[in-house]
Amino acid sequence: MFLSTSHNKIDLKCRVSIPASFRVKLEKSNENLILFKSLQFKCIEGTTSSRMQRYIDAIDELDALSDEAFVLRMMMADSFEIKFDINGRVVIPDALMNFAGLSNKAVFMGIGESFYIWSPADYENQYMKSQEILKEKGLPKLILKKN
Repeated sequence: MFLSTSHNKIDLKCRVSIPASFRVKLEKSNENLILFKSLQFKCIEGTTSSRMQRYIDAIDELDALSDEAFVLRMMMADSFEIKFDINGRVVIPDALMNFAGLSNKAVFMGIGESFYIWSPADYENQYMKSQEILKEKGLPKLILKKN
């Protein structure tokens, strides 16, 4: 799983270190890293190649001519398979940097089977929004299924 939050510097060549625990997960499962524009937020989403394959399989189950299939295919078109350098850094493509409003820092937010990469300001805004929702609506109702 991708868990925790990490604030990492982005250098002038748009390189950023992926959090070590995220790299370990990818290496242990022998998975490639896929980065793409989030459909929900102004951030980048990162996931494994196998999870991306599950997205593709789900898209193939939709009506091929539907708006949902069209939007999800555009998400695939905006996806990048990313390789690490020897120091565990990746180069974030310009299209993703611009979409997420990244410049010199990135906030990695693990969310289970994937993670988000935010600009610090957008991360802070989303964090504060989550706290407002918690105050207004109380704790989420979550039922854990037994395995």
